[in-house]
Amino acid sequence: MPLLLNVPGFEGVRIHPGNKAANTEGCLLLGQTVGADFVGNSRLAYRSFLPKLRAVEKKEKIFITFK
Repeated sequence: MPLLLNVPGFEGVRIHPGNKAANTEGCLLLGQTVGADFVGNSRLAYRSFLPKLRAVEKKEKIFITFK
């Protein structure tokens, strides 16, 4: 699971699959659908995202901005 550093108020934030707020303590949940308090197809989204992230990190540093 990718680890995001330097996130204010957190020691580290992970990117991982999950469907509800109960599946996270501030981490970034990926999904292909979204509803009221729900993220759907999260495992599929994660499996699709991870190879893309790995390919980019081989070439350059990655920065993610939270708003």
